[in-house]
Amino acid sequence: MSGHDEIAKVNAEFSRAFDETDIELLRPLYTDDAWFMVPHADPLKGKDAILAGVQGLFDSGINAIGLKTTGLDLIGDAAAIETGEYTLKAGGHVADKGKYMVFWKKTNGNWKLHRDIINTSLPAPV
Repeated sequence: MSGHDEIAKVNAEFSRAFDETDIELLRPLYTDDAWFMVPHADPLKGKDAILAGVQGLFDSGINAIGLKTTGLDLIGDAAAIETGEYTLKAGGHVADKGKYMVFWKKTNGNWKLHRDIINTSLPAPV
């Protein structure tokens, strides 16, 4: 399986975790020292902080994510940079949409999110 296919598989697992609002499905997808950088907040550093942040999304009603990869550059056989577009939904309605960039790292033979940043395309709250 190619790096592109392997990363697409992890993205499918990521989406499934959102569809099932199951935080523990996300745990193995991140490196231990991963960062998740979201708008209007400091970076979430480490799996526990990231999972707590995503749990906050679930608690607010977010129950689905759509991911569309727009670019994926493999860097050797152990790193990759992905760009794409995301849509977060709550009860079937779009709650947020924007773009993302993930720095992927291959750890023990598995592709994992290492640095993940999202930027909303919706206007800033007033």
